[in-house]
Amino acid sequence: MLGQGLLLVTAVLVSGAVPPQVGPLVHVEQGALRGTHQTSAGGRIFSAFQGIPYARPPTGKHRFKDPAPMKPWRGVWPAITPGSKCLQYDPLTQAGTSTQASLQGDEDCLYLNVYSPMLPAGGGAPLLDVIVNIHGGGFSYGAGSKYGPKYLLDGDVILVTFNYRLGPLGFLSTEDEVVPGNMGLKDQTAALRWVQRNIASFGGNPASVTLTGQSAGGVSVHYHYLSPLSHGLFQRGISQSGTALNPWAQMENGRGKATKLAQQLGCSIQTSREMVDCLRHRPASMIAQQVATFQEWRNMPFSPFGFTVEVAGVTPFLSRQPTDMLLDGSVQDLPWITSVTTEEGLYPAADWVASEEILNELQTRFAEVAPHILDYNYTVADEQKQAVAQSIHQFYLHGKAISTETTSNIIQMTGDRHFVVEAERAARLQAAVNSEPVYFYQFGYRGKHSLSEVMSGTNINFGVSHGDDAAYVLQVPYSNIEETQQDKDMSKVLTDIWDSFHRTGNPVTSGRNFTWEPVTANCTELAYLYITNSSHLEMRSSLDLGHREFWDSLPISEPQRNVNIPNVQHPKHHEL
Repeated sequence: MLGQGLLLVTAVLVSGAVPPQVGPLVHVEQGALRGTHQTSAGGRIFSAFQGIPYARPPTGKHRFKDPAPMKPWRGVWPAITPGSKCLQYDPLTQAGTSTQASLQGDEDCLYLNVYSPMLPAGGGAPLLDVIVNIHGGGFSYGAGSKYGPKYLLDGDVILVTFNYRLGPLGFLSTEDEVVPGNMGLKDQTAALRWVQRNIASFGGNPASVTLTGQSAGGVSVHYHYLSPLSHGLFQRGISQSGTALNPWAQMENGRGKATKLAQQLGCSIQTSREMVDCLRHRPASMIAQQVATFQEWRNMPFSPFGFTVEVAGVTPFLSRQPTDMLLDGSVQDLPWITSVTTEEGLYPAADWVASEEILNELQTRFAEVAPHILDYNYTVADEQKQAVAQSIHQFYLHGKAISTETTSNIIQMTGDRHFVVEAERAARLQAAVNSEPVYFYQFGYRGKHSLSEVMSGTNINFGVSHGDDAAYVLQVPYSNIEETQQDKDMSKVLTDIWDSFHRTGNPVTSGRNFTWEPVTANCTELAYLYITNSSHLEMRSSLDLGHREFWDSLPISEPQRNVNIPNVQHPKHHEL
């Protein structure tokens, strides 16, 4: 992409093929950008600048290294199409066939997109608030360009989306100074720094940045609250269906995975440096393809490579456990919204519950595959894994078999483990140490369509899927379909919440006379907003939203285990 971009810049200079009136022009640190015009859902014309390089291509000798600043270019960069997505093994390429994932993207992928309703025109117009959105995908797949400005740009806000390195190319770690890890998260920080230096050129206010993300994007948002590298780069955040405490959000056995990857590609593993030097000379596609060898059953675990605590390195993203940092208050004191949906477990379970054959296999092999689909393969002793699987099966299935009659049980089990338990814990812990408010919501609106349809390849209504709320705020691919009036009304509710939050830090919805109560320090019950439709928003409370007491009773060795929630008695270990 970068090479192509430079060729286009040269062509513009030589031929004069892009006259000034064709699209909007802005100047950033590296040079001039020519964009295009797009139209929002409400018919508003705005400026779009896509495929802007924010760091040097992480290729060759730069592979596995921290992002480096982009060099200036001559002429006008044609910011008219999104840059290449980062090289990835995407399990959602074909709906309903998640085992047939494909290789997509390019190693040269560090590009961002800026959408602005109001470019600077002199006269001292006020700068606009900025939303920077981080894409999800389990740190394994996805792209910034999948999230669009259709809804948000009806309002006076600037949207920035971007790519970051994924899978082993973004999160390999030798657990020493050779490759400490977290390259993908450092890419995110580099994008945030680019925003600070350049967003005013698009009419944006660098002192009013709201960081948003869903799933791995939401996890990333929460990590930036903790990372010293991200201090001062944003003022508030929204984590949809993802926090830093989610069990899949932190990579276990990083050194072992790096060694396995090197061996599979014929590299020496005598020293970290030999291993990494060899991997730098292997085709990037070969490295990305190896993700499948770390997934034991139907692309599970879905996030084999991700964040790691950096024990060495000059500029660690995080050198301490997120749990410890939350407990001692080492977190930016900024307003935060986090959330879950009512059927979170449809990611990844939509693929399973839509098939009687897969459900039968899951029942037959549950003890074998449970450590992988519920992410405790590295955190439960081998001799206890079968007993843990039996306890989970009994708790959620109540003695019944996994079948088409118990799909809701499987969805709840998967959602509790991967998302809900730690969302509650993270919100409680952050509220206990911060003076700025922490807000929590549960999304229970099932529109005409759902992300679960994409994942299952069916139109069966299994409930409100992981990712469904994001579709009503951001223009994601599967939301580019016919909408009902109720869907449009729900989009208005959520965009109102985002709009008020990025402006004031206080989330409200227009025309509704109620107060969204924040999570309080040392609360016995978690207070949260429950959203069922555009006219029904109510406050609820829960002592144990995701069956946390059950999960905490299991002998799972994770940093967040055995952390007492304020004023809630911690359960005794479950006897296996």
